[in-house]
Amino acid sequence: MQNLGLGNEEMLRLIALYLAAFLLSFLCFASIKAFVMIFVAYFYGGGFLWASNDTRFVLVNGILLGLVFCVFATVAFVRKK
Repeated sequence: MQNLGLGNEEMLRLIALYLAAFLLSFLCFASIKAFVMIFVAYFYGGGFLWASNDTRFVLVNGILLGLVFCVFATVAFVRKK
């Protein structure tokens, strides 16, 4: 498969950028969900537990935001070339 004239180290850097984008997006949504849970538990005194819907929320929205970050990373990477 042709690598579009990119060197090995540049391709590895792009892959690392993609992984960092997905990690950042998952951390964003997990921290938002955790903050909301702590906020509700503190101010309303409720036993707000982490459910399977919460995991699904973090995964689906994290993947979608990660894809958006990957598009921006690809555009920035190609524009830099």
